[in-house]
Amino acid sequence: MATKLLVIVGPTGIGKSALAMRLAREFDGEIIGADSRQVYRLMSIGTAKPSDAERAAVPHHLVDIIDPAERYSLALFLRDAKHAIHNAKSMHGRLPIVVGGTGQYVWGLLEGWQVSNAKPNAKLRTRLELRAKSEGVRAIYDELRRLDPEAARRVDAHNPRRVIRALEVFHSGGGDAHADGKGVDERQRKIPPDYDALIVGLTMERGLLYERIDERIDAQMAAGWLAEVRHLRERGYGMEHSALSGLGYGELMRHLDGEPDLDEAVQRIKYRTHRYARQQYAWFRLRDERIRWLEAPVGEGAFKSLVGDVREWLGD
Repeated sequence: MATKLLVIVGPTGIGKSALAMRLAREFDGEIIGADSRQVYRLMSIGTAKPSDAERAAVPHHLVDIIDPAERYSLALFLRDAKHAIHNAKSMHGRLPIVVGGTGQYVWGLLEGWQVSNAKPNAKLRTRLELRAKSEGVRAIYDELRRLDPEAARRVDAHNPRRVIRALEVFHSGGGDAHADGKGVDERQRKIPPDYDALIVGLTMERGLLYERIDERIDAQMAAGWLAEVRHLRERGYGMEHSALSGLGYGELMRHLDGEPDLDEAVQRIKYRTHRYARQQYAWFRLRDERIRWLEAPVGEGAFKSLVGDVREWLGD
């Protein structure tokens, strides 16, 4: 019998975690994070991790599992998420609830992507990192677009780590997944998993979402986000570590180095987060019939209706 899997998706700051908590309490669920930054320890405020009280009330997986100096990847997420889903369902008898806005993680899990096992190429990575610093990330992105247009279409052109990794995969020939060296699309090979997934998406009028994002960033700053970044620096973590390329951390790191001033850094974080939300909508499309979309914030009437639908889907 297929494993029932409840999935909650949508852009950053829209309320996915709050809805997941309500549903987990209603259906005795365990939450599996699909967030590429909440996996890192010492990075709680800027990644909007669930609170200690929330994690005590409902089991959470894939949160605080590696140090900021370590690299995390789609391949590792797929391994860890499958293990967490199995434990929640088969060992604990609870409903697995996958929650997050990292589209690559969500669709990789649900569609059964067979991820390239290309190993990191240290020499190539160093050369590309130096080139990105001297010529700008656009230069290496243009190289990726020339060599592998499909991969370039999926990668954030402003994220040097993602662009460099895509070039590594291309130059490796794609590992076992694509040995012909003609370019890599990690979504071409799929083995659909044995999941019966109910996907719920949260959406909101774009201007209201941006206001909500800005308010959350202001609240994160008030809660001590800058102090969190300063603590990371004191522990020896810096821009050379991939974890610190996450939204806001790079801007605050640069502020601590003397430029820009704090107000400008915060404004840059807001603009970058707006752009990220738009990218998430490219992964989770409103016209995607696999997703049941709800307007956020989810009121009591909509929540009761959703609960009824989930009960019917579960066969309760």
